[in-house]
Amino acid sequence: MIVKEIMTTELITVAPDDTLGHAANLLRQYQFHHLPVVRGGNGAATWHWPREKREPLIFEGLLTSQDIDMAVALERENGGPAAGQEPWQSRRVVEVMHRALIRVTPSTTVAAAALLLVERNLNCLPVIQYETAEPLVQAAGGSASEAGAESASRPSEGWQESRPLLVGLLTRSDLLTALARSLGVFEPGMQLVIPLRHGNMHPLARALTLADELRIGVRSVVAAPLQGIFPRAATLRLGTINPAPLLLRLQEEGIAYSFVDQEV
Repeated sequence: MIVKEIMTTELITVAPDDTLGHAANLLRQYQFHHLPVVRGGNGAATWHWPREKREPLIFEGLLTSQDIDMAVALERENGGPAAGQEPWQSRRVVEVMHRALIRVTPSTTVAAAALLLVERNLNCLPVIQYETAEPLVQAAGGSASEAGAESASRPSEGWQESRPLLVGLLTRSDLLTALARSLGVFEPGMQLVIPLRHGNMHPLARALTLADELRIGVRSVVAAPLQGIFPRAATLRLGTINPAPLLLRLQEEGIAYSFVDQEV
């Protein structure tokens, strides 16, 4: 799975010259924690649909609610704006935003992006495509590996200077939604746990074979948690609310199973 498949592409943005007061209102109105700062597009505070944009969004950085909170706190601590400085509401976004140098491309793997979010304690990653005035040149490495997502998100040294175009954002919420979908939780069904003693995968393989013979759909299979290097159990999400035929066959073949407690 790659970032392009799960990223958010409908974006509210601000321009570098917008005021912090305007940005704070957007964060409050839409219940966001971060705003991409861009040049171009159809104007600030517009929902941008990539297929309909008339002008590309040139990525400048990110403005977070923490950036604004810091500006407000410093002003209060100083008893007012610093000498020669406007009140925080009138200051420009470009004065407090950060450049967000950790970025990913649409072809970065979701695993690599998730690792960056966790290791760097980030809430979102800008998804960037690089565009040059010359014929298109691919970013180095194509899709980013888990160990090199950062370097693959920038052009190689020696290449012509290119514009970073914002094509989406990847947030922790996007990752959680993708995980839920991959586990099939939005589809009707039930979860069955097959113990895998000493990493023996035969019970899992046989359970999947029996489900196929009985034409019972399997929404997802997760082998976890690990005990050393082996999974201790496999959780199957079945696409049925009547697993009795499968359970009977499992019992006949001596395959142990249990149900997942789905109470919230």
